[in-house]
Amino acid sequence: MDKVAKRDMIGTGHPVTYCYGQTNEFGVVKVGTRFTKQECDEKLAQSLPKYLAKLDACLKVELPVKTKAALLDASYNAGTGAVCKSPMVAKMNAGKIAAGCDAFDGWYVRSDGQVRKGLVARRAGEKHGDHRKSERALCLEGVDEGLPKPAKKWWQR
Repeated sequence: MDKVAKRDMIGTGHPVTYCYGQTNEFGVVKVGTRFTKQECDEKLAQSLPKYLAKLDACLKVELPVKTKAALLDASYNAGTGAVCKSPMVAKMNAGKIAAGCDAFDGWYVRSDGQVRKGLVARRAGEKHGDHRKSERALCLEGVDEGLPKPAKKWWQR
């Protein structure tokens, strides 16, 4: 997390970025503006439901929680429009959930025409020697866990 706003030298258009990758969602922020962890957490909590609503609109199948969380993470990073047009969503909407998870590998790993190690790690780093959990790995964890079980009614307990 970056609590001080700075110019994103990797992103398209080089916007000012802060906290967990916010740009101009909450208005223009000047380079050097400082944020507390609480402010950053609050902005993230305000952002994610907006991304999730747009993501849900393009999903035609029910997905496991972690699988959808991986898509939400990608939406927050690359934009929901890009995710909705991605091979991940196309495969998942066709009922091929695991294949959709595998499609994270190589998707949106370039900026300014260059492959970015950080984006490779974010999408499918475990396949490329990175130890952090990637969107692909989180997505596949969801596949392994399956859909959530419906809650039992009080009279079924």
